[in-house]
Amino acid sequence: MRRKGTVLHQSWSQFPMRVLFHRDYRHFSGGHLKVRDYFEHTRNCSRYQAEIYLEPGSAADHPWRGVPGVVDRYDPTRADILFIAGMDWAALDACPGIEERIPVVNLVQGLRHAKPDGPLFGFLGRRATRICVSAEVAQALEATGACNGPIHVIPNGIDFSLLPEGHGPAEYDVFISGLKQPRLAAELAARLQAEGYSVACQVQRLPRGDFLERLARARVAVLLPLREEGFYIPALEAMAMGLPVICPDCGGNRSFCIGGETALTPEPALEPLAMAVREVMRNPALAEALRHNGREMSLRHDIRTEREAFLTLLQQIGLP
Repeated sequence: MRRKGTVLHQSWSQFPMRVLFHRDYRHFSGGHLKVRDYFEHTRNCSRYQAEIYLEPGSAADHPWRGVPGVVDRYDPTRADILFIAGMDWAALDACPGIEERIPVVNLVQGLRHAKPDGPLFGFLGRRATRICVSAEVAQALEATGACNGPIHVIPNGIDFSLLPEGHGPAEYDVFISGLKQPRLAAELAARLQAEGYSVACQVQRLPRGDFLERLARARVAVLLPLREEGFYIPALEAMAMGLPVICPDCGGNRSFCIGGETALTPEPALEPLAMAVREVMRNPALAEALRHNGREMSLRHDIRTEREAFLTLLQQIGLP
């Protein structure tokens, strides 16, 4: 194991390097999902030993239940590489300057990291190898001039094996994912129902499997992200399931939500969204083009590509 205050570079043939993760898990989110993906990338490579510490008070239904590697004490001084995301930086405060002794991998999933008035901005000055989930996030970080350490882009990938298989004929016309925009989602659902469309509107948290199952049973997917997001995986998942996607621009989705090609990207307001739904429902050729192009786009985001890119980067970090 590593001695405190030293950097030990191990031989792959001797024993795996210990990569320590950290999470404060209160409820499911896309951010937790992606940290879990990176944990699995690490765990399934014989070069590494993946471990994760969950803060006291974390929800019992966390996605690491029953998975080897959950530890009951967070001791970053005994790790070979530290993996953190979001506010995980705060867990390192008890070890001042540890990032100068032990390599830190920082997964950056949101544009909010680049906001000077936000709680995450101050962490940019701490040394780390940063993985950005989209080019838009990387550009935002670079523009700050505040990052200490290299910036890499690994676009989010999705695991196609976890998506529901086809359910045959759709059960309703439109599925609205409105957890992040509940008022707008409810208004849109009421408008579309008044026009005769059958609508499933989700504004409450659902287990991930239930969310995907409901999404798969629609003819058209309307997905409402926050105004600014680092990526927004649900839109890509809907494309992978062969649904025509309607999703407003949120910054981090621009590389795959290409207006008029892989998705319709109206303004996040009632009338533009309703108009987009009408356009897709009344134009079978457009719906088919969006389905085809969206599916092709989703294939560029296979989680295996994400895994390969990350493990290549992790190996470089572990070399002397």
